[in-house]
Amino acid sequence: MNSRVISQILAFLGYLLFHIFVARKLVFGQLIFSYLYVGFLISLSPAISKSRLLLVGFSIGITIDLFEYSPGIHASACVLLAFIRPYLVSLLAARSNMDEDEIREISIREISLPWFLTYAGILIFIHHLAVFFLEAWTGKLIWLSLQKAFLSTIFTLILLIIVQYLFFTSRKK
Repeated sequence: MNSRVISQILAFLGYLLFHIFVARKLVFGQLIFSYLYVGFLISLSPAISKSRLLLVGFSIGITIDLFEYSPGIHASACVLLAFIRPYLVSLLAARSNMDEDEIREISIREISLPWFLTYAGILIFIHHLAVFFLEAWTGKLIWLSLQKAFLSTIFTLILLIIVQYLFFTSRKK
């Protein structure tokens, strides 16, 4: 195995274990939740195939579901995130005149902070909307689900930025 595969496996395990033992307990007022594990899907290389990305998304989502005792909610939200991600990368890369093929990984240090915040913010919000709407399972709780998704997106994005600065090294030359 090459070092890139090993580092991705370690990142997968790191995000997963951190969520299971720490992040899932970070709940503020039943409105703010941390789903930091989506950071793994967000930071994968854009070169990953769509089918592999969907498989990885399902894998991390179903693993979280096993520990959260939720019937496929996180798996569904992660597959949705994995499905939308390549299109968002292409759209943002084209709008910022970046060559999508030159992006080796998506991190704050590899790309610009505004690009990362836009990209991660959109994907995290979509993921959180899916989680909270599937969890509510009724149209009567739309406002509450929107509040949870918005506030949890901000919280998760702040945690993801901290993780990015602590654990991701710059590869720009």
